[in-house]
Amino acid sequence: MVLISKSVIIKKISTIPPLSEVVKQTINYLKQGDLQKAADCVDSDIVLKNKISQIVNSAYFGFSKKLTDTRVMFSAMGIEMAKGVVLSYMVSLLAPKEWKLFTNLNFEDFQSGYLSHCKEAVILETDIEIYKKYSDSIALIPATICLVDELLGEKKQELELLIESSGLDYGKILKRFTGMSLFELAALIAKKWEFDNDNVKLIKNIECVNCNISDKTLQKLSAVLHLEFFYLVSKPQFFELNSFIEFNPKVIEIANKNYERKIDEE
Repeated sequence: MVLISKSVIIKKISTIPPLSEVVKQTINYLKQGDLQKAADCVDSDIVLKNKISQIVNSAYFGFSKKLTDTRVMFSAMGIEMAKGVVLSYMVSLLAPKEWKLFTNLNFEDFQSGYLSHCKEAVILETDIEIYKKYSDSIALIPATICLVDELLGEKKQELELLIESSGLDYGKILKRFTGMSLFELAALIAKKWEFDNDNVKLIKNIECVNCNISDKTLQKLSAVLHLEFFYLVSKPQFFELNSFIEFNPKVIEIANKNYERKIDEE
């Protein structure tokens, strides 16, 4: 039984703010390789600058000292990662004022971890140009956690009873309540923010139900992002998100370079 109709989901997504002009201009300048103009745009919006600084100076990026100059931050990250971090500012606008379900989640750490790990993994398995093309998708995935908390948090009491009586987890409940997976919801946000069709298609395929995709590049990317999401939510600090993806062992074969690297790091 779907307890949250698609119309409710669409209505909720309609309240998501469009990309602001500052964000659009910053991304355009980054695409042109003009770090100074991009930095000037960011510096004109103190909230945006503070958010970028918070993400860049998190433990996941591992810089030896705190970075405060916007151009230096962009230079240290690289243009495509900088684009992702700017988009992540828009993601932060989706975060609920008060988390109802994932009350123990450090969302900024999850966001930073996914951004940094996926960049390395995608480049390792493909190349920098593929990463550039699909970096927007990577930046968007954490946004969906915010939307899920908003949607399911409104039914928290029903959720707790259902979990207690049935043993279902959040991932299965999400599909039962909305008829959609985490990544299908992410694709709706991508359309809202006018992502191109290739990025929307990739987001839909990250769940990698069977991984049998004729487009080999898309298959490789889907497997990489599937593996990275699973790997991250398997860590103790993010384990409450673990049920949103059912690991498909097939991705080990497809994204074997990244899998082997993880084995070596253990």
